[in-house]
Amino acid sequence: MFDYVLIQEQKIPVIAGADIVIAGGGPAGIGAAIAASREGARVVLVERMFCLGGTMTSGLVSKIAISHRNRGIAAELLERLDRYQGTSFIQSRPEVPVDPELTKLLLDKMLIDEAGVDVRFGMTIVQVVKEARRINAVIVSGLNGFEAIRAKYFVDCTGDGQMSFLAGAAYMLGDEEGGLGSAPSLLFRVAHVDMNKFLDSCQEDEETYQSDHARHSPQEARELYHSDRYVFFANYMPLVRRRIEENPQMFSEWERKVLTTRGLIFLNQPQSGVILVNSTRILGFHGNDAAELSNALVNGRRQVETIFRFMKTFLPGFENSIIMDTGSMLGIRESRRVVGDYVFSENDVSGDTRYGDAVVSNSGGIEIHSSTGSGLKGSHLGKDEYYHIPYRSIIVRDFDNLFVAGRCFSAAHPALSAARSIACCIALGEAAGSAGTQLAKNQKTNVRDIDIHALQEKLTNIL
Repeated sequence: MFDYVLIQEQKIPVIAGADIVIAGGGPAGIGAAIAASREGARVVLVERMFCLGGTMTSGLVSKIAISHRNRGIAAELLERLDRYQGTSFIQSRPEVPVDPELTKLLLDKMLIDEAGVDVRFGMTIVQVVKEARRINAVIVSGLNGFEAIRAKYFVDCTGDGQMSFLAGAAYMLGDEEGGLGSAPSLLFRVAHVDMNKFLDSCQEDEETYQSDHARHSPQEARELYHSDRYVFFANYMPLVRRRIEENPQMFSEWERKVLTTRGLIFLNQPQSGVILVNSTRILGFHGNDAAELSNALVNGRRQVETIFRFMKTFLPGFENSIIMDTGSMLGIRESRRVVGDYVFSENDVSGDTRYGDAVVSNSGGIEIHSSTGSGLKGSHLGKDEYYHIPYRSIIVRDFDNLFVAGRCFSAAHPALSAARSIACCIALGEAAGSAGTQLAKNQKTNVRDIDIHALQEKLTNIL
């Protein structure tokens, strides 16, 4: 039996009223907030961490996958980061490294200083006040205890669909077989790396430094590295296996499994001598339980220690390296997916689909990271291929004033893997923020009363 604590009825102070309340300040949240505020809406954004950016800052996923067709806020962010740091990484589309610390500073400027968004850090939504199909307010918890925020429209950009879940919305979880989503990773950055020395070794001994997923020759990688381009280093499995065999006492059975699950996967960062490592893998992850999340973070940090010890010991150029930082949050690829009026499907991705109510065009292919350790399932679209994500997939079924954007939008398991990139999440947020603003200005009370053509004219990410 469960043990319960009863809380007496409380009077909770209303601290703000807005046209739109946005839950979550990650990629989708910043897209929604900027779009809505620039169009004149009063916006309150609630973020549980103490910076904006979510997975690309707190999560250290400091590489933005962005289509050449994206002309929205994601592209603007990358262009401004280049100006900020005196680089030209935007030219490396569709994969662009970013500095997470500078991104935090720039997002404060874009949202708070320029757009005038009312951002509340360190606040978590703990309850939703609703009547029938309509949300009237959210209850947040922060330093002042419980407080309430009212709004006309609400946008769930929490990644985990937390606001929708608390409101009682239907959701999907993982795949159809066991409810497991794509495996998350805990990312970390390594500093004081002599990349020239490492690349010299790759060129001098190509047999030892073989990669199953090499995108460039060692010479091409060197040229890209020194010209503000994205460089992907992976996975050096022959080297990993050889060094493990040569040093049987150095790693436990668990550590050997960690090292051979993905090998060594890392990429360059805007700062010289800094790399981002994406080698950890949390298996058997569902994504809807706090204890599971806590255990995953501890597991991830243990993997970080093992992977870094291998790199520092066996990779030329890493002798003086240090762990610069680890993600303050887990890099979750998938958890709850909220059910909307339409569930974006795998056929939509592979079928080059077009919709009359399109709000985003995207060209990402399927990329499912197995949660059982069986590798990566993927597919790629052709150079000129793209598909539409419809408006119906960002409005929550059974609710009249609730949007959902980012990786918790209404999508099937394989379809989400194609559309969860940072730039696509920003674009989905833009669509939700702009839609909510239109509806609030026109005193509409239902998300389905949208003038879709007027909305599409505002958006820059539709073909």
